[in-house]
Amino acid sequence: MSIKLAKKTGFCFGVKRAIGMAESELRKRGPMCSLGSIIHNKQVVDRLAVKGLKVIGSVDEMTGKTLLISSHGLSPKVKKNILKKAIAVVDTTCPFVLTAQRIAGELGAEGYTVIIVGDANHPEVKALVDFVSGEVFVVRDAREAGSLKIKQNAKISVISQTTQSTSNFIKVVKAILGFGPKELRVFNTICKDAEERQEYAKDLAATVDLMLIVGGRHSANTRRLLEVCREVLNKSYLVETEDEIAKEWFKNVKDVGIASGASTPGWIIKKVADRARTICADSKN
Repeated sequence: MSIKLAKKTGFCFGVKRAIGMAESELRKRGPMCSLGSIIHNKQVVDRLAVKGLKVIGSVDEMTGKTLLISSHGLSPKVKKNILKKAIAVVDTTCPFVLTAQRIAGELGAEGYTVIIVGDANHPEVKALVDFVSGEVFVVRDAREAGSLKIKQNAKISVISQTTQSTSNFIKVVKAILGFGPKELRVFNTICKDAEERQEYAKDLAATVDLMLIVGGRHSANTRRLLEVCREVLNKSYLVETEDEIAKEWFKNVKDVGIASGASTPGWIIKKVADRARTICADSKN
């Protein structure tokens, strides 16, 4: 029985950058507040809390003088209100998210109906919506896209939440083409790291008997990894920590694959791999 790691695991560039900024500012400024979780990984957020980063749900809960904006970005309306209050801001928004925000704003200003492929309840998508000055829709998949009520002769544009799967994005674009739009502009704003992780995880899932996807349940990119792996291997499971691994998953299993979300630290991945090895070793005895 062997344990195989996906080609790309651990923090992505944006998460590594956000965590580094938070730790650096905590050392300089002392305790501060984070408007929402800086990343979607409970274990990392808990560690930062010990260092003085307090998660709040709104600016009204603010304590201290410094506010951290999460890697998922922030609505321009909310950010404007924050700046009015003369609060010091540490902005850890992922650069790839900033690019998607810029594109969304430009398309809205040019009169396009903007369709965002993603999860309407995710903070990144909520912020993207607020960057669009005109008509904007959020769709989860091609089915939702096909049921949209779009004005005739509307100029349509499609962008994506940065952690979407490429295959889902393409299916949505094809559904929009079904409307026969006079003009359609498509921007693939999916993060390259997210695309590569999905590709590597899916390839690995095709060569093993069991896949463990390591990451937070609230992490969009981690859930997407689970979805793409289950397309090729039903025996794929999402675990936040090694304690969630079930021994019964390993019945009749020879090879185990491990992939991780972009906000999963290396130390959690190692613990999951060690636990899997232990279960494998015990099954031989």
